[in-house]
Amino acid sequence: MNVPKHIALIPDGNRRWAKVHGLRPWEGHKVGIERFKELLDWCYDLGVEEVTAYSLSKENFGKRAQMEVKALFKLYEDGFRELLTSPRVAQRELNVKFAGDLSGFPKGLKDLVKEVETNTKKFKKRKLTLCINYSGREEILQAADRLAKSGKPATAKNFESFLEINSEPDLVIRTAEHRISNFLLWQAAYSEIYFSPKMFPDFTKQDLIDAIGQYNKTERRYGK
Repeated sequence: MNVPKHIALIPDGNRRWAKVHGLRPWEGHKVGIERFKELLDWCYDLGVEEVTAYSLSKENFGKRAQMEVKALFKLYEDGFRELLTSPRVAQRELNVKFAGDLSGFPKGLKDLVKEVETNTKKFKKRKLTLCINYSGREEILQAADRLAKSGKPATAKNFESFLEINSEPDLVIRTAEHRISNFLLWQAAYSEIYFSPKMFPDFTKQDLIDAIGQYNKTERRYGK
């Protein structure tokens, strides 16, 4: 099986899963985070080198109730602390990056983000990028502004150097919906896209293998 080097993930459906199971929205997010940890293991065990995950869109962040936002912050805090203490991070030589607008986040969370990035900067074997309060359109606008101010010629290579995420995913997996929702709009221009009808907490290792199987059946033509 030809395993994609870079998989991007839109793990949607956590809140709907919680509603179906009579739980509060953040309890669905908590289950989704545990499933995401499993998915990372599945990916890296299969030979995937890089995972980029859409943790929270900028549009959704602005719509969430304060109680849910507060619960999300606590889940993020717990998750980031785990990245600082888990031996699997060093074992997998995992470089962790964050993308998105964290300006409105609590200082403690922003400090944790910096600490995680600093502590994992030395690792080069595998990569994880977490997109939080992220907007693909905003990333493109900011990159265009930086390029204009730099005085460099407007080439694709120069433009990409100003993006927060400058790696193109081979495969994008989206659960529960059939759209990319403002995620990696530049980077995913020629990615293969796999849509799963399942809500993310129900996504299994076999579903991941099926997505990679579909990826193997397609010929990547890059617009040619």
